[in-house]
Amino acid sequence: MQKKRANQVTERKLIVSVILRAVKDYVDGNNPYKIDRLREKGQAHELSQLEKNFRSAKFWIFEEKNADYIFSFEKCCEIISVSPQRIRRGLTQLIQTNYPSRSEEISHLV
Repeated sequence: MQKKRANQVTERKLIVSVILRAVKDYVDGNNPYKIDRLREKGQAHELSQLEKNFRSAKFWIFEEKNADYIFSFEKCCEIISVSPQRIRRGLTQLIQTNYPSRSEEISHLV
């Protein structure tokens, strides 16, 4: 019984880590200061990777429609008892508050 509980805790930690990484990638991709800093330093590869990670996170969090897929954003949120809509609203509000120039680009997603 204890092993099963330990496995559930480990699974939940993994899912939380995946969601947090997607949130970080989405926020970083909306951060004009980070983007400008990479451009100024001529770090084209890092900028390209940031943009790739951002697009992937944006799709997974906001656009993916296969809620039955075991690793969908919706399913991951369900497993850890978190509202996907609340995360989406929070991300949108965070971007609108901290990076107003980006807010028009994401307002249609929520």
